[in-house]
Amino acid sequence: MQADSTLEAHRTPSPAVVFAGAAWLASYFLARYLLEALAPRSSWDIAVASIPVFGCYAFVWAVQRDLRKADELSRRIHLEALALAFLTTLLVLMLLGLLDAPPVGPLGMPLRDFWLALPPLYGICYLVASRRYR
Repeated sequence: MQADSTLEAHRTPSPAVVFAGAAWLASYFLARYLLEALAPRSSWDIAVASIPVFGCYAFVWAVQRDLRKADELSRRIHLEALALAFLTTLLVLMLLGLLDAPPVGPLGMPLRDFWLALPPLYGICYLVASRRYR
């Protein structure tokens, strides 16, 4: 019974992870807005485009701290979810690369926002990996 409560305790991310993820997402959309609305000169566009990097680093740091506090089973589930999500992303990018080449021609879809599909993909992979240990 205690193993179930331990697994339940680490299923939800800590408030620090949620806050850092929200800050990262907000900084990304802020940078996109500033790049499109203000159209900064080339001397500032790199600085503006770099804004989300700090939010992403804060998110990675918070997740790393959260995983260090997790038990072994929770770490294993996260590792399996990351492996599955990475390989699925590799497969999708390979497919998009092949579809973008001749004779099919350019897809005409911007890959700039493709990364937004990765957190939900990781969530799905986490659910798949965690079902194995129920």
